[in-house]
Amino acid sequence: MNIYVIGLIIAIFVFMSIGIIAGRKVRNTDDYYVAGRRAPTILIVGSLIASFLSTGAFLGDTGEVYSGFFMGILIVGVLQASGYVYGAGLFGKFIRRSKVNTLPEYFGKRFNSKRIRKLASITLIVAVIAYLLSAIQGVSTLISTITGLNYKWAVLIAWLSFTIFTVYSGSKGVLITDTIMFLVFLVGALIGVPFIVSHAGGWNEGIVALANSTTNPGIISWTNNLNYMYPSGIQNLIWAVVYGIVWAIVVMVSPWQTSRYLMAKDEHTVMRSSVWASIGVVTVTTMLYFSAAFIYKINPNLTDASTAMIWAAMNCMPTIIGVILLTGILSAGISSASTFLSLIGSSLTNDIITKYQNTSIKKELLVSRIGMCIASLIVLVLAFVNPQQIFWIVYFGGTVIASSWGTVAIVSIWSKKVSETGAFWGMLLGFLGCVIPKAYSALKGITLPIYFDPFFIGVILSILAMFIGSKIKPATKENKEFVEELHIRPSSEISIEEDKKTHNLTWVYSMFSVILGLFFVFAYAIPYLKSV
Repeated sequence: MNIYVIGLIIAIFVFMSIGIIAGRKVRNTDDYYVAGRRAPTILIVGSLIASFLSTGAFLGDTGEVYSGFFMGILIVGVLQASGYVYGAGLFGKFIRRSKVNTLPEYFGKRFNSKRIRKLASITLIVAVIAYLLSAIQGVSTLISTITGLNYKWAVLIAWLSFTIFTVYSGSKGVLITDTIMFLVFLVGALIGVPFIVSHAGGWNEGIVALANSTTNPGIISWTNNLNYMYPSGIQNLIWAVVYGIVWAIVVMVSPWQTSRYLMAKDEHTVMRSSVWASIGVVTVTTMLYFSAAFIYKINPNLTDASTAMIWAAMNCMPTIIGVILLTGILSAGISSASTFLSLIGSSLTNDIITKYQNTSIKKELLVSRIGMCIASLIVLVLAFVNPQQIFWIVYFGGTVIASSWGTVAIVSIWSKKVSETGAFWGMLLGFLGCVIPKAYSALKGITLPIYFDPFFIGVILSILAMFIGSKIKPATKENKEFVEELHIRPSSEISIEEDKKTHNLTWVYSMFSVILGLFFVFAYAIPYLKSV
């Protein structure tokens, strides 16, 4: 037992207590699924960021940077954050107008189709289970590394740490705990990074050393380390841009992000949350990625790259700061896991096992909780038998959603021509076109050429199927009328004063973009060019 272990135990106990207290206030399915649709901006922002920046970012992404893929991951990180702003304006505020409890329910209402609702739910569950698995693996790695416990015991503790309060409290507990956890890992990252930089000899010395590294050549160059993924800088750059776009689409339409908008108290909350979430994600990920590169300069001999941030917290920081950072990493994993589990339970009850709807609130809540328990047990078994691949499991889940939901989701808002047939086959072939090549390449242990990436295959098949299906069986009058209604702004949302406040955030976002650009020029580009 050491202070790091004590810190994690206290954090787990606090999060579980808060979640259970919040669960006692759940009175109906609206509270359980969408937190009563009354959440303010701060809770939406906290949940958006916390559900996105899981251990996949703190352990998976930083592990890739440590291994030599700094610029590739950085490009993905910056591009993906733009998805918040585009997603809220092109998709988020409109699904809120549909007054649904889940994203699959939206697709069902939009196309007046039970089969597309169930298909959306199945694709959601597959992708979210992948995410949930990565979150459990991340938290388990953290617990095992700090405590010395056998990995499987750590898996069991990680599973219990979020399952109990999530099953009981639903979205209401998740929303509150997400926000608290976001604040914890934000503070941990902010105060922890300077100590890592200091141990690397300072910012400029660190950049110079990394730029001229012989053990990990190209670690912070635009080409990345050419021995790590693709053998040419152009291929690595294309991969980064492609997956930056993939993750922007994920942020725009994925259920673990856009479902937060269903909980917002109004459309202004949706739009404002998207701006602050984008700023928050870029800020945290930029700090993490630079830190991971500096950690390589300090200690290039870690056997498991995914433990880079854990090692730094325990070896480069004052004890109390290290405890805060490790608690932050734990928070990131638990918050994401609770979100994913909540989504699975909600979708099972709301979109697949629908016979208990409109019976009694107690029975519907019970079924949803049972569904969550079953899903969490499945993931627990997978965590026991599946090798630790935090980064690639996350990228599998993200690509599945981008391929199957991406074009269908956006077109469903902005086109009256897409029909139920087109949407169904577009979603199905987008899903299969991504999953089958992903599974094949994983089983064969091969890396497909960038132009045969499963994302491209899935998206192309999705667009073709949607176009052909809508031509064969055109959209109905009801489908078209639903789109028209979505574009009518509710009178309760119209306020000149509130519109002005929301529009003013564009200036905040613009200023942040300028500051970020100047930071990369003066803190990265100039020192790097001077050193090579």
